Order: sequence, then C-alpha cells, then structure tokens
Amino acid sequence: MQKISTICSSYKSGNKIDIIIKSFNNQDYDYKELIIVEGSETDSNFKLLCKKNINNKNIKIFYLPNSTIYECLNYGIKKSSGEIINIMGDDDKYINEKVFKNISDKLSETLDYIYGNTIFEYEGKNVRYYKSYNLNNKLMNIGYMPSHTSLFLKKEIYDKLGDYNVKYKIASDLEFFFRLVKYSQRYLYINRALTVMSDGGTSNKSIRNILISNIESLKILKKNNYNLTPLRLLLKLIFKVYLITKFKYSKKIYE
Repeated sequence: MQKISTICSSYKSGNKIDIIIKSFNNQDYDYKELIIVEGSETDSNFKLLCKKNINNKNIKIFYLPNSTIYECLNYGIKKSSGEIINIMGDDDKYINEKVFKNISDKLSETLDYIYGNTIFEYEGKNVRYYKSYNLNNKLMNIGYMPSHTSLFLKKEIYDKLGDYNVKYKIASDLEFFFRLVKYSQRYLYINRALTVMSDGGTSNKSIRNILISNIESLKILKKNNYNLTPLRLLLKLIFKVYLITKFKYSKKIYE
C-alpha cells in the first residue's frame, strides 16, 4: 500500500480546521498522514486543537510564522513521508471515507497522478459542481484546470518539478499545474467528486484577491504562450456560468 500525505496550509484557522481533521481521520485507510502548517501566530483555538491531536501519530503540526499559503505548502510537502501528495484547505473535506483506498488502488506505476471533480459548499449546502475534465488545450487556453484539492500526485513528481512558485500569492497552483502537464500526461481522470470545498476560498475572499488572482493568472497564461484575449475571457465567463447551471450535486459520487 502507498502512503498518502494530505498537506494543509493554515492561517488563523483554529475555528474551522477541525473539518479537514475529521474528514482525514474518517478515511478508511491506515497508511496516511495529515500535515498542517500554520502560517500565522497561533490563536487559542488552534493551540487547543494541537493539544487534542498531539497523540495522533498520523497528524503532524508545524508552525511557520509570517508565511504565505505556498510557503507553508512547500514546507509541508518537504516534511511529508507519503508516496502520494494531496493538497487540502482547512475547511475542505473528502467526499466519503473510501477516497484514499480507491486512489491508492488506481495510482499504479504507469500513472503519475489522478484527479477528479469537486463539490462547492456554502453554509452546509451544495452550491455548485466543479467538473475537471480530461486535459484539454482549449480549456487550458482560458486557464481552466482540474480542481487542486482533487489532485493526487506522486511525491517523486513534486521532487522533480520543484516547489510552488511563491512569487504568485494566489494562483501558484495554476503555474504548478502548467509545469506538471508539460512534464507528464500520465494521468487518470475520474469523473466523480472526490472532495468538497468551501465556496469562497482565498482567491474569492475579496475583490482585491479576485483582482490579484486574475492578474497572476494572466501572467501565468502568457508565460505559457496562452494569451487570454477578450474573446477567450468572455468564453471563460460563459463556460463558468454553463458549469454552474448545468452541473447539480448528484448522488453518483466516487465509491
């Protein structure tokens, strides 16, 4: 069996990080670890959470004060001991308890990564369904990539590709994904929801963050010879609306 490492970058998340901890603990899989890297000065809730989980051999907690999301993720990946890496947010969760086992069974020597779909949740309600699709040049033209929480990547590939680029504060996962696709297309796309994300992550938290995310995305696209023209930008917006209206939460989940 392959060990799976979940990496979580946390920032003053003591009141919600219990969500990913519970979901991780519920995975019916023994070869696993959760690495939480706290990037701020710790709050009282987070300290209580640390004490509560101090004897859990599958959970490791590190402090990296005054660090960005991607600095924390890079640190967590380096500290991980699993053969497979998955990135989750502090209030994200897995669709069910079988995800790790099914990923481990499918991620063979002929594959470098597996990814699937994601459900977005707001105040306990499913609000949209993010379909990742097979790798598609037309979608990459508009900066559309698989859901990062649903990506399970062999650690040896992280080692070869290098860190997340901390120059990008919000969209570094997009830049990393372009590097990944250039390096390897030995993947399996599972057309099922693997994870549930809280709608309103870092990139959508404020107007300022939305602007930063889009500016960074434009730079990354241009760097990879995908120039986002006004027409392509319009197509991206239309496609997003299409996904929101077309895909509803279904009981047909990954089992």
